[in-house]
Amino acid sequence: GRLAMMAILGMFFQDGLTGSAWGDWSLYTDSPLRAEPVSAAAAAAAAAKAASATKAATKTGAAVAAAAGAGSLTKGGKEGVAGTETPKPSFDPAVQLGAMPPLGYFDPAGFCKKGDESGFRTFRAAEIKHGRVAMMAALGAVVQHYVKFPGFEKVPSGLAAVTSAPGSYGMVALFLVAGALELGVWTEDPSKEPGNFGDPLGLGQYDEEMRARELNNGRFAMFAALGIISAELLTGKDAIEQFGL
Repeated sequence: GRLAMMAILGMFFQDGLTGSAWGDWSLYTDSPLRAEPVSAAAAAAAAAKAASATKAATKTGAAVAAAAGAGSLTKGGKEGVAGTETPKPSFDPAVQLGAMPPLGYFDPAGFCKKGDESGFRTFRAAEIKHGRVAMMAALGAVVQHYVKFPGFEKVPSGLAAVTSAPGSYGMVALFLVAGALELGVWTEDPSKEPGNFGDPLGLGQYDEEMRARELNNGRFAMFAALGIISAELLTGKDAIEQFGL
């Protein structure tokens, strides 16, 4: 690859300089590539050797490709934060929860592969986590315009709350608490769905319908939070001030 990059660069340069990518081969009289003439027998022997090497390389490449293909369908083990221990070649991400109207199964970048349950679970855990954070962030961006906690009355609304004391102290405390909960309490379990940390309030609503709603609301909230942040960076106004209120 490195040699080819240098070669093609030289060809372009030579073509621009001489008008011919190859130049006049007859002028390269001292080139080591100009071998002495060989006999017909030697040429035939060399051709047979090359054909044999090509055949062997083809068999090896086919074997490697077959092994790689099988491996991609049986990728398992504890991979990622929500990986599974047992491979599942029949796993199909297109029929999992979250593939719903109007887009159906939407993975234009091809991150999720058929048979790669561990990879899918890791991506789904990340999606749910980001969605939950975004839902709280979008709601908080609206509420903080009207509500201030005791001791935080003078903290400005919007992104400035993160950089203005004592808001910055609260941000650090929140970050540490969230990290401790994620590392020690809310940990992924391969025997459960990604993002399933139980039902602490005992609502009994953790079914497929509520999980689908959570995914949809989380996806919407990620766009909402991104829009709120982008708009504030552009205009300097918080989420409510964007409406002229």
